[in-house]
Amino acid sequence: MPVTLPEELLPGQAIARLRGVSLADGTTAGIRIVDGRIADPGIARTAVSDSATEPETDVDATGWMLLPPAADLHAHIDKAYTWSMFGEPEGSLEDAVACWQQHGASLREEQIAANARRQLDAALRAGVTAVRTHVNYHEGADPLRGIRAVLDARDDYRGLVDVQIVAMHGQLIDDALIRDAIALGIDLIGAAPHLSDNPRAEIHRAAAFAESAGIGIDLHTDENLDPDSLDLIDLAHRTADWPAHMTRSAGHCVSLAVQPPARLAAALDAAAEAGVSIITNPLTNLYLQGWQHPVAMPRAIPPLNAILDAGVVLVAGGDNVQDPFNPLGNGDMVDVATALVLAGHLSPRRAWQVVAAGRRLLGLPPATGAVGDVAEGILVRATSVAEALAERAPDRIVVRDGRVVATRSVHSTAVPLRERSEMRV
Repeated sequence: MPVTLPEELLPGQAIARLRGVSLADGTTAGIRIVDGRIADPGIARTAVSDSATEPETDVDATGWMLLPPAADLHAHIDKAYTWSMFGEPEGSLEDAVACWQQHGASLREEQIAANARRQLDAALRAGVTAVRTHVNYHEGADPLRGIRAVLDARDDYRGLVDVQIVAMHGQLIDDALIRDAIALGIDLIGAAPHLSDNPRAEIHRAAAFAESAGIGIDLHTDENLDPDSLDLIDLAHRTADWPAHMTRSAGHCVSLAVQPPARLAAALDAAAEAGVSIITNPLTNLYLQGWQHPVAMPRAIPPLNAILDAGVVLVAGGDNVQDPFNPLGNGDMVDVATALVLAGHLSPRRAWQVVAAGRRLLGLPPATGAVGDVAEGILVRATSVAEALAERAPDRIVVRDGRVVATRSVHSTAVPLRERSEMRV
């Protein structure tokens, strides 16, 4: 069944072929999809699968680009859309934490679940098909209600957005409550050692829980501009002997931005040797950090090129969505990639590679558009990655397992050029 233009595709429709589509490396290709995977264009459908009965949808994708799907490796969907509810606060990380501690107890489990679904829906429309979210032990009499709410939301989006849950404890959360969270079915242990009285002890505590449960950890690490904060090294040393399948991720790592070269190299070498991945969150860190510097404000992003050059796995997160920690977050990884270019000095193509690389940390199959990969990605109306980021890719078609799962388009109009000239007379 031929389709002239990608925008004629509808959610739920299966794609058999994309003709004339651009890939992220700048090449143009014809892509064939069979049973949810990229197939050799020269192999007939019946030679690959005898079970396929759906009519083939042949799409002329000239002028469109297929980007690998985005992965948001650091979200907080249990906090999403609470900024207005909590009085439109502003300020530093410490101010945001204080606001959350003051108002968090007012959130009911139903509200948390609804906001989490709202963010996952926004993520899906934006082409984010994998999310790792941190979830607090919520203030109030029922600290596990946030985890239960996000577990329910994860079930609702199964097959659309892959969701991994990190239960993020603070130093005041007792061991029994952490064990209860593990029993509920969380995926990873989380914490924020730099906010505790004894960061090293908090790292060891989180690692011990992960080892006991047979799961990994993802810690908020060095989320400050203090050159004396290098918990990344302690995390690397503590997890260096873990088997490869056990996740050990360090989120933020903002203090790396203010390290002298020798200390930076030592920290990155330790992370690379231990297999610790770094998750950069440029949007929230640019907002929360530096309030104490009215002039010459430091760039609150770790040195991304140095991290990559050291052989450390670098991925990215959208972090907060319209909550006390970032009033402007929207869960769109195109905006995150743009920040990696403008504030992190990555090339546009490399920035999208970082945004897409999180799939590997979640154990998901490759989705690069190569033969054998899962047929998953974002069709955007652009001729290059740079153009897609510059224009914020207003028109998108999200594909998962060879099927359209979401679409987004922007329609705009303007006064015709001749009329504008007449208006200036």
